[in-house]
Order: sequence, then C-alpha cells, then structure tokens
Amino acid sequence: MELNMSQSKRNLDMKQPGWPLSRREFVHVSLTAAAAGIVDAATPRRPNILYVFSDQHRASAIGAWGDPNIHTPTLDAFTRQSVRFDACMSNTPVCCPHRASLQTGLYSHHHGVVSNKVEFTRKARGLAEQFRDAGYVTGYTGKWHIPTGYGTEDTFPLGFPPEALESLTRDRKNLTGHNVKINGQVVYTPTVLADRTVRFIEDKSRGDAPWLFFLSWLPPHPPYIAPTDFRKRYQGKLELAPNVPKGLPEEFARQVLPEYYGMVESLDTEFKRILDALDRTGVADDTIVVYSADHGDMLASHGYTFKRWPYEESARVPFMIRYPRTLKAGRVIPDVFSTIDIYPTLAGLAGLKAPSGIDGLDYSSYAMGKSSKPPRDYAYLSMIYGYVPWPGWRAIRNREYTYVKTVKGPWLLFNTAKDPFQLKNLVEESGSRALLADMDKRLSSLMKETGDSWEYKATTGDYEDWLAGGRKEEKQKLGVPYPGHEDAQPGSFAPKRKK
Repeated sequence: MELNMSQSKRNLDMKQPGWPLSRREFVHVSLTAAAAGIVDAATPRRPNILYVFSDQHRASAIGAWGDPNIHTPTLDAFTRQSVRFDACMSNTPVCCPHRASLQTGLYSHHHGVVSNKVEFTRKARGLAEQFRDAGYVTGYTGKWHIPTGYGTEDTFPLGFPPEALESLTRDRKNLTGHNVKINGQVVYTPTVLADRTVRFIEDKSRGDAPWLFFLSWLPPHPPYIAPTDFRKRYQGKLELAPNVPKGLPEEFARQVLPEYYGMVESLDTEFKRILDALDRTGVADDTIVVYSADHGDMLASHGYTFKRWPYEESARVPFMIRYPRTLKAGRVIPDVFSTIDIYPTLAGLAGLKAPSGIDGLDYSSYAMGKSSKPPRDYAYLSMIYGYVPWPGWRAIRNREYTYVKTVKGPWLLFNTAKDPFQLKNLVEESGSRALLADMDKRLSSLMKETGDSWEYKATTGDYEDWLAGGRKEEKQKLGVPYPGHEDAQPGSFAPKRKK
C-alpha cells in the first residue's frame, strides 16, 4: 500500500551548486521559486529517492556480484549503471534491528531494537521526517517490521503515517507463502508491491515536489517458495560455494537454492518494471535509486542457516546506488560501508544534513569522488542475541579482515580480502598472534567508544528464542555444532533423509 504524507512547505534554502539541470528544469525551478519569493531563482529541485530492498538477500546472490548460478539481468545492468559499495555490512544482521538502524542511523544498542519485536528505547529523528520537512512527498510499501512502541510528533514512528501498519505483507490473514489474495484472486506479492511503486512514481513525478519512496520486498526470505517458472531454471546441477560442508548442509543447500535463486530472479523482473517507469516518466536522471537488503542468508555455508551470523553470507548485503547527475557509473568501492551510514549518505546526496548525534557518517562526497578517503575504514557489527552463548558476538570488519569475539574471547579471524569464503580461521594460527591482538584491542575500544557492553539486556521481544538452546535456534541446526554447543543434532529445517 503506498503511503503518502502531507507535503510540508518546500525547503529551498540549501542551494546545491553544480547540480546539472536541463534548460527546461532550470526555467521551471527559477520561475517557481522566484514567484514564490522564497529563494533566489537559481535554486535547483532536489532529487527524488527510490529505495528498494529485499529481505535476506545476500550480496553474492547477483550475477554481476559473483554467483555463477543466478540469472539477474536487470540487477547486473543496474550494477554497471551504479556506484557499487562492495562491502556493505548489516550492522546487526536480522530484520528489525536493520530496519530501525536504516531509518535512524543508529546502532541497534543505541535505538534499542537489538532483536525482532524489541521496542525502541531511544527517541530519534527518522529519515522520513528529515526528508518530509525538506519538502519531500514520502511513501512506503511492503514489509515494515519495525516495532511500534515509539512515538514522535506524528502518530507513527519515524515520520511515516499510521497507514504503514496496513502494509500488504503484514496482512497475515490473506498472505500464503509469497502470494496474497486480493478480491478473491491469488497474486504474487512482489508484483503487487511493484505495481504500487509504479503508480506512486507515475503520480508523484507529475508534481513539483521531490519524492522519497521505500519498497520493501519479503523474498527471498523464507518460506523458500519461488514462482514455478523461476524455480525450474535452477533445478538440477548447481555450483555450491566451497564453504558448504558435505552431508546435511549440502543437502539443505541443494534443496533450497532453486527456490532462493528463483525468488531473487523474480524480483529482478519486477525491478525492471520499476526502472522502466522511471524512464517512461522522464525522471530517471533526477532520481537516486538504491537496491539493497536488510541482511543475507547463510544457505548452509559453514553448515549454518539463515541470518544472525557474522559471516559474509549473513552480514554482507548488496548496495548499489544510481544517480546519473553526480555518481560515476560502474565505480566499485571496496571500502566498508554499513547500515547506519545509509541515512546520512542519502541526505548528503540530496543536499540535506542528517541530524547530529547519530552513529552513521555521510559517504556522499566519497561516492561522488570529491574526497579521496572514506569517512571511516571499518564497520562495527553486533548480535546480542543469536546462536552463540549469551550475550552474543561483536565484530569489526575492514577492507582486509573480519574479527569476531564473544564474552569468552576471540572466536573468528579471517583475511576476508584474500579468503572471501572465510575458510581459514586465523584465531588459532601462531603466526597471527600480533594481528589478533591488534584486532582484539581495536574491537574492545570500539565497544567502549560506542557505549556497547556485554551486559546489555533487552526486556521485550523474541530474544529468549535465540539464547543457547532456544526454540528458534534449535530448529535451524544442520548437524554442525554451534559455538559453545556440543549438541549438533539437526533441527526441523534439516532435509528429511529418505529411508
């Protein structure tokens, strides 16, 4: 359901010198602003922003990003047209924490949503509020999945109106798998959401105000059920990643990957319809378009399933951003970027300033090639509740290394730049002691700098399900021991062996 917010008075006080404008655009903006008596006649119109993200789409599962199996012609072409942040990390790789960080620019332990269903503990100015007050018409469709126990001057969190709760994918009464029943007809949910996005683009692009729109798809999140035509392409021989162990993990991967890949390809076709709408309405050059995800999916890599892990398959997500006016197509940025940086970076590209006091940094100048160094050289990751013994894990990821620790000490250390499948854990390597000590010192310092603590506790939400031996944790095992666990019995998601 598309959600429109009342338009505030246009804020035209932040001129962006150097924005390329067509003659028609220049004349239109000049006459409108001059007639209104608000600003001088040279102030340009801000860019539209279209933010498209899927759920549980790991970075590698795009043809142009390295997966040899998948067919994603639209995303491949979009990658070539965009600036690609090759190491975009989900700071807390699970649904609610990522979404709350995306909208606030805060780490999960700062906004309080450290697991699913955990409520906000801190009031923050949301991304939509910032853009709304700068004159943007805003909208949202699809999966919301942010706890509602948090208020602003609006009646709904983060600047979106109450109708956001009526988002299609929250209507569980009519939702089966990834299909929804509308007026008695069963329709694929991503298609419905793409339709609504296209209508928003067509409607709002006729107006004078810039717009900001979020599309949140549920696939390729489980249930692993792809439309039949897309699934068929991947049934048969698949090339598995080298970090998928033999046995139950391999069986699980071969069972779910045709569905997973099929869902991703189905999104690829819907994404093309949306990009075509931008071209058809003549606003493609004036629209910042992002494709990303909230977190990834292990899909049996290292013998594990789903998200909440610090490995690349879980924590690294695609992030491509296209803006023909200022961003050089085809540029690949290897420097680490993360969820908290998205809000301030979008604001920077639109000529706005994100509020002070957030954790994220503005990468817009770096993305545009106006600065030679990124704002920071690392991402700080955390998972307070998930798989390993409470209180979870903390990690630092930079261009070369990934280091992870628990309250008991070092857990994982990978040279991710040279070992992208993270096959060799350097924690036990005698030759890596100096590196390990340095990474551990830096991670411990980051915990202190960010105000994180091993003592952090949530008081609401589903966290008990993810403690050692918890209900959800136990269901997802594939016979590979979890850290701190001796029991490696497979859970209910493991393939059923034929007798």
